[in-house]
Amino acid sequence: MNKETPIACELSGSGQAKREAELARTFDDALGHSELEDGHEITFAGERARIESLVELILFERECCPFLRFDLSFAPNSGPVTLRVRGPEGSKEMIAEMTGLTSQ
Repeated sequence: MNKETPIACELSGSGQAKREAELARTFDDALGHSELEDGHEITFAGERARIESLVELILFERECCPFLRFDLSFAPNSGPVTLRVRGPEGSKEMIAEMTGLTSQ
């Protein structure tokens, strides 16, 4: 069965605005950011608290934006953590808008 998930956030109105503010704060301390063809790649410090917050972010976003794909990559020796957020056409722009990420 090939069922496409629509590109739409399950949150609406004030809930979505609140979440966007939370996401922008989360991505404020990113070490780096680059655009992917179908999303974004963001690098963070490899601290335990940061990793836990990223896992919480992924768990929440999987519920409200089920069309997104999340990948976490961990560098050796407690190095940086890289989060890749990808999705179908239109996702990249939506991710940038919701997180405050801009091209670098």
